[in-house]
Amino acid sequence: MSGLLLCGKRSINPYLIKESGINIYSIEELCYYIYNNTYMIGREFFCEELAEYVKVELELPSLAQKLKYRIDHNSDILTMVSDILMASNYYSADERENIINTLKALSSKSRSERMKARADMLLERKKYISAANAYKDILNVNDEVYSTEFVATVWNNIGITYTKQFLFEDACRCFKTACDINRQEDYFDNMVCAAIFSANDNFIEDIVAQYQITEAMMDQYLKAIESNKKMLVKSKEFNELKERLIYDGSKEYSEYKKDVQKIFALWKEEYRLENM
Repeated sequence: MSGLLLCGKRSINPYLIKESGINIYSIEELCYYIYNNTYMIGREFFCEELAEYVKVELELPSLAQKLKYRIDHNSDILTMVSDILMASNYYSADERENIINTLKALSSKSRSERMKARADMLLERKKYISAANAYKDILNVNDEVYSTEFVATVWNNIGITYTKQFLFEDACRCFKTACDINRQEDYFDNMVCAAIFSANDNFIEDIVAQYQITEAMMDQYLKAIESNKKMLVKSKEFNELKERLIYDGSKEYSEYKKDVQKIFALWKEEYRLENM
């Protein structure tokens, strides 16, 4: 955002953005919402109610007139977004251009694809809880038909958000769902590794039995983790995890698992405190 923000009128009555259930009270908040939810902005976002709110509550008749005209004439989304962003000094010219470029790239995508792009963005920004919720929202959309590949990818990514929170049993269930929908090597590897890192014998045994994982296969996974040749999930952040949790055979495996659980308990508490 640019250095000095000149805020306009704050409305007494809010405008409810139905897609997210969020209330806004100013043109700045409208700009902020668009900037942070670019992947959710579709044609349905621009409606008569929005134009009326801008006119009556925000007292911006010129912008309202533009929006109403563009809505009536089925103008493109980029133009309407640009109109709103230009009505405030909330974002710099470069930031406005970034939003427009993002929307250009998303213009041909469906609502669910835009939702996934937003969830992917949250995951990339390490907003793991928000990312998990965003991925789950995709699965709750009932008015689109998804390919099995798309659904499996969503479940796999939910699993990744859980691994980031050290919720390995939950992660394993998600990877399992992804694997059952669309058997991919990455999903299978993620499932087995998450099961191993859960340090739950019963959980591991169930996975081993259901997928007929042989002792030799399990030994390969353990060696891969130990030797840093395979990440817990396909993500660079787990390099540190692997380095700290290598099993080198210098102690009984039962003692190694106890040490793993102690490390995870400490990390969970650190994570909880950081996200309070």
